[in-house]
Amino acid sequence: MRFLISNDDGVYAPGLLALSQALSIIGEVVVVAPNDEQSGYASALSVSRPLHTHQLPSGFVAVNGSPADCVYLAIHELYRDTDFDCVITGINSGANLGQDVMFSGTFGAALTAQLSGIPAIATSLVGGGVKSGGQESASDYQVAAHEIVKLLTETSILEMLKSLPYHVLNVNIPDVQHADDIKGRKITSLGHKQAAQPVRHMIDPRGRDAYWLSLRKGKNERPLETSIDAVQAKQDVMTDYQAVAAGYVSLSPVRLHHTPTAALERLSTLAL
Repeated sequence: MRFLISNDDGVYAPGLLALSQALSIIGEVVVVAPNDEQSGYASALSVSRPLHTHQLPSGFVAVNGSPADCVYLAIHELYRDTDFDCVITGINSGANLGQDVMFSGTFGAALTAQLSGIPAIATSLVGGGVKSGGQESASDYQVAAHEIVKLLTETSILEMLKSLPYHVLNVNIPDVQHADDIKGRKITSLGHKQAAQPVRHMIDPRGRDAYWLSLRKGKNERPLETSIDAVQAKQDVMTDYQAVAAGYVSLSPVRLHHTPTAALERLSTLAL
């Protein structure tokens, strides 16, 4: 198997290294990732400035652009003659649950691959110790990386993704010390939590107003409806929040580039 991997935490992120090392056991791996952290860039593409690349001693290719830039550039130019079996992004330092996928550079890079017809998986490590715990190393991500390898080798997930155009599999893995602490895998729906404090206002050292945007969530959660005619999830289907809280790897299929038929019918009744 041939894998293209990228991320939004930057080319030096330990989660990227752990993912590359784990996938190298089962296939060929190409890494193209941003020079520095690009969290929150979603699927933004740089169309008003040129991109530049440089190769690190590790063989990883660094790009002065967004996560989506990296995947787009890799697929259409740097490795245009390579047929990738899957694009996998991450392992993100922190959760990408619920509506956060809309802002996530990890998810946006995977979406860019899927729009080019390549099966795509976005991966994240959930846990309070991630990012806030100081210095990280690839070893902090080893359990999560091995869970991704097991998902690819123990299931037919890749074949299933090939039959689901415009779908990205959003994977969130609990942050545990040992693989035995993971209870299994659950197919989940996206949950929804309101941001506890969407914007934090402060005064900077020069006396100017400054604003920090935040996605930190409150406690209340409900299923996220993705279309006007969304059917309420079955009672036995957990949300992604519920699954990781219970110790499961959450696998959320997320469909993009879709216009719901029922929405078209309802809007067509308007007098325009």
